[in-house]
Amino acid sequence: MSRWTPKQTGFMKEALRLARQGWGQVSPNPMVGAVLVKDDEIVAGGWHTGPGQPHAEAAALAELDHKARGCDLYVNLEPCDHQGRTGPCTELILESGVKKVYYSLPDPNPTASGGAAKLEEAGVEVDRGLLAGEAWELNQFFFKFVLTGKPFVVLKTAASLDGKIATSAGDSRWISSKAARNFGHHIRAGVDAILVGRGTAEKDDPELSARPWGRRKMHRQPWRIVLDPTLRLPAGLKLFDRKLGGPTVVVCAPEADEEAKSTLRRRGHTVWEAPRTPGGLLSLSSVMEQVGAAGLQSVLIEPGATLAASALQEDPVADLLHVFLAPTFIGGQTAPSLLGGKGVRQLTETREVEIIKLGRMGPDIHLLLRPEGGFRPTRTQSPAPILGYGNLDDDLDEIYRQEPGEEI
Repeated sequence: MSRWTPKQTGFMKEALRLARQGWGQVSPNPMVGAVLVKDDEIVAGGWHTGPGQPHAEAAALAELDHKARGCDLYVNLEPCDHQGRTGPCTELILESGVKKVYYSLPDPNPTASGGAAKLEEAGVEVDRGLLAGEAWELNQFFFKFVLTGKPFVVLKTAASLDGKIATSAGDSRWISSKAARNFGHHIRAGVDAILVGRGTAEKDDPELSARPWGRRKMHRQPWRIVLDPTLRLPAGLKLFDRKLGGPTVVVCAPEADEEAKSTLRRRGHTVWEAPRTPGGLLSLSSVMEQVGAAGLQSVLIEPGATLAASALQEDPVADLLHVFLAPTFIGGQTAPSLLGGKGVRQLTETREVEIIKLGRMGPDIHLLLRPEGGFRPTRTQSPAPILGYGNLDDDLDEIYRQEPGEEI
């Protein structure tokens, strides 16, 4: 039985709803929302709107002119206790007169953590763990990056019901519905980088930009990363147009032509090198290490069949999968499928995939999946002690229990 009342749960759900408004606006910061409650009613709320802007707690307190004596504060991340681009939230909370703070998860960043202890020392009652699972899901990009130094990797793909991503003649526009494609731009808007392979770049000539809601103004466009082992992509592709999207990174093999590398750099692009895997493809693990070193917390892979096989089988890096299945059949033995490559020889070699949600996106089936090995807060990955869970195993077990999506 939960130690929190339905009303308290509802207050934290509102804080999470506010936090989600920071999608695509706050990186490298986490999405945080806060509400102030008095006499069982929400009297103020706020969310973090971007780097250098007031934190959620400060935004909520500002609605009450920073006078919140006797109020309870609900926030999905531990209030910070450090001076960064903004001041410590703990000081604002103490000055405002808040009597109790509910927060979902401790801050994993050692520079910012410690706020809960500071508040308790000053006599403010503190309660943690309310809706910890939902709070983790909201900021899993942030948590993985802080805890591991590597980006959270999302893979998005679309296919027919028989698993084909194009016809035998190569026609692939559009397998997925407009609703699914719009949702794809929503994902793009929230990640730090989009990655494609050489084949997709040359065949589809994508911008690799986020264009949700009629190209609304965004905090920034995601970086564009393309795998081009031998640097043969034409210079006129849209992903090289600096007016259409974020910075462009070209990843090549170590043996790629040095003059070609220099030409790309002179044009204002970045060139990374990655070793080849035993199968001859560029190492995605190496690429992700370089992505993390660049300070990017999340990557969206939009793969063709070869890149999908690499990301899911040969050099697995994906943490979360969005798969859209269109209500149609394509057929044809030569039509490309979701996964290319050599595949596995024995069923015992397959990687299990957890179905998190099964729902609809327009006419398409939408599968949200977590592949075996994808980042999650298990005890073996040690976020429990880092996040302050200690022996609260039940909290960890609850982290990934999802509300069901729209049933089919």
